[in-house]
Order: sequence, then structure tokens, then C-alpha cells
Amino acid sequence: MSRGGGHEHRVLQLGEPDRHGRQANVPVTGLESLVTHHPKSNRHAAMVDGVIVGVESRTKRSYAFVAGKFQEIETRRTDEYGALGPDQVLLIKDFIIETRRTGEAGWTRQLDVPAPVSGTVSRRDDRNGLVEISNDVGEVVVRMRHLSAIRVEAGDDVVYGQALGTQDNRGLGLPAGRAVHVHIEVDTRYYAQFERYMADLVDGQLLDGATARAGASDHAAAHDGTFRLGESHPRIAGLQRVMHGEGYRAADGGPLDRDGVYRPSMQGALLDFQRAHGVPQTGDIDPATLRFAPGPRRRDRDLADRFEPGRPMPREAAPATAPGHPDHPDHRGLLPPEADPPVNRKGTAPATGGLLDRVLPALEQRDPDAITRALSDLARSDGMQAWLERGRMALDLQQPPAADSAHARTPEPLFRG
Repeated sequence: MSRGGGHEHRVLQLGEPDRHGRQANVPVTGLESLVTHHPKSNRHAAMVDGVIVGVESRTKRSYAFVAGKFQEIETRRTDEYGALGPDQVLLIKDFIIETRRTGEAGWTRQLDVPAPVSGTVSRRDDRNGLVEISNDVGEVVVRMRHLSAIRVEAGDDVVYGQALGTQDNRGLGLPAGRAVHVHIEVDTRYYAQFERYMADLVDGQLLDGATARAGASDHAAAHDGTFRLGESHPRIAGLQRVMHGEGYRAADGGPLDRDGVYRPSMQGALLDFQRAHGVPQTGDIDPATLRFAPGPRRRDRDLADRFEPGRPMPREAAPATAPGHPDHPDHRGLLPPEADPPVNRKGTAPATGGLLDRVLPALEQRDPDAITRALSDLARSDGMQAWLERGRMALDLQQPPAADSAHARTPEPLFRG
């Protein structure tokens, strides 16, 4: 709770359900404290073979693992307005803002909702209480929903902190005054800005007269060095090449993209990579993960001219960091004795392409070291060990191994509870 101008302000959210399914409003301390959108309906969310299951609706909504949590997101596949880019991702959250005069008992939610970013209003939809803000190249950056008394029009330029409309429940089909809250969707490329916005709400800076404070600190937060789902960067391409060389595959069993775009199909493999390399399974391409995909090394210009003709060129120095594969002796000692439980659980059925799929990328590279690593992974895999064990048993019994009924896939329900 914060105080200013003779008022007290607070930011709340509908919290996680308890074991009886009951929920209560709880304080918000910042972006990281915000729970998954619709926490009760998504309380059984899990990832199996790179696919998120057990959620509210996989047909009408999109989901991902962002910042170490299962999250609801908006993507082009589920965007009702069809305005998002092919790989764009908006992170979805709900929260409540309240205020009261100092010394009074009752709180009110009749508050102006301040703009999370500066930009141009690209859409106003009064039926859903929606205001959409785009950046200077026309890309959707933010959507705010359920507003009433919207104060801006499509085409208006807005600044950080400017009042967009009143917190309400428009578009939900509910009676007035019920389930009043702020619904926000922010492009993952603006995650640091989202953090700044929530911090400014929590400490009251943006609630103590939003319109009067519009643009008071109008500068975008700097990128925090972590690449999240939907982002693109050459460092992501470097990591994709490392993961591809180690045999990691996309969720559909195909090879990973290596174009520097972090798409949902890569997320299960990234989580597996993080777990295997002893770093937290955040689902983000953070600095700890990027250590295993060093950026391009600088090469001295005109190096050849610095040596006498006829003398052999010196060998290049070894990389400063150990190779990323967890079996490398320089890395193995840094791993914890036991890996954390996997976020990306394995299904009961074998991968579509079979265990040899892990060898194919290494063969495509024609790199002996990559082939050795891929074969090492294959030999150590649970599936291969189980297959070898069944083979040994079959030889002992002089009969072929029986079909393993444990590998029959049970359909995962789209919604549980």
C-alpha cells in the first residue's frame, strides 16, 4: 500500500486457489508477484513433450512458460483482431487498483488506468473496453481491456502514465460493479517496461493523479539482457545452433529453427537444455543460458600481415569458456549432483521419429564431435537403456520382446477440474 496526496493506494489480484478451490484478493508487489491469468482454471497447467496441457482452453487461448511460470499469452493464432505479427507474443495479466482517502474505511475502484507505454492508439473497441497502443513502426505493444469512459481515440499519441479510461468490467457481460479489474497484455519485448509500470503502480506514482503525472518520467526501460518467447536476436540464433548440435528437437520432432527467433516450438527443448546444463528452468533465454552459446569472437584485422612470409600461422586460442555440452569435463563439475525435476515432462509414448532422431542433426553437420555427443546422449537415454534391457531379456528367453503396454499414450484432457 502507498500513500500520497491525502489518499492511500493499493494493487491487488485474485490469488491462487487453495486446496478447496477458494480464492481471495492478495497484494501485488510487482510484476513477478502476478499469478497466471485465470489461476483457478489454469491450476493444472503442465508441459508434456513441449506442449502445454491441462489449461482452460487450448483452442481459444495460447499458453507458454515465461519467467519461470506457466502463463497465458496472446499470439497470432488466437488474436481476435488479427493484428499481431507471425511470431509476436503478448503476456497477459490481471490486477486491481484501489484507492481511498486517508482515514476512510471503504476502498473504491473507480480509478483512471494509466498508459503502460508511450505510443499511438491503434485501436479502440468500446464493446470490450479495449485500448490498443502500438509503437512507431505500427507493431502492437500493449492492450488494456474492460475499460469504461475511454478517454483516447484511435490515432491519438499517448505518453507513459496518461489516463486511458476507467477501470471496469466492460466486455465480460457482468452486472455493474462486479469483477472490476485491469486486464493488460504486453509484448514480451517490453518485459522490462512492464516491470517498471507495475513498480510505479505499486508505489503509487501512477495512481496519485495519473493525468497530472502523464509523461513525468517518459523514458522506456532498457532491455534487461534476457530474451523471452517471441523475441529475435543473433544471440538466440547462436543458442539454437548449439542446441541443434547437441540433438535437441522442436516440439513436433523436427529440427530446431536456427534463424534467431524464439518460437513456442523451441520452448520444451530450451527447458530440457536448461535442466541438463544445471541452470534454472525459466523458459527464458537468460544470461545463465547464454553462457553456453558465446557470441562471435573478435578477429584481429589483417592478422596474416603481421607474420613473416613462409612462417606458419599460429593456432587460434581455445575458446575462453567450456563447450556447452554437459558431458564436457570442464562443465560436468559445475552441475548439481541431482537435476531439478523437469518442467517439460516426457509423455508415455516414444517420440514420433524414434530415438535415432537425436543423431540426425549431428550427421547433417558432418561434425565428428557433434556425432560423438549425439551418440553419447542416445546411449545414456532412458529409452535406449530400456530398449537394450528388453533386448537382453529377449535373448535370455530366446524370444522377441513383448510389446510394452506402458508406452501406450493416454490422451491428455484439455481441461481438468
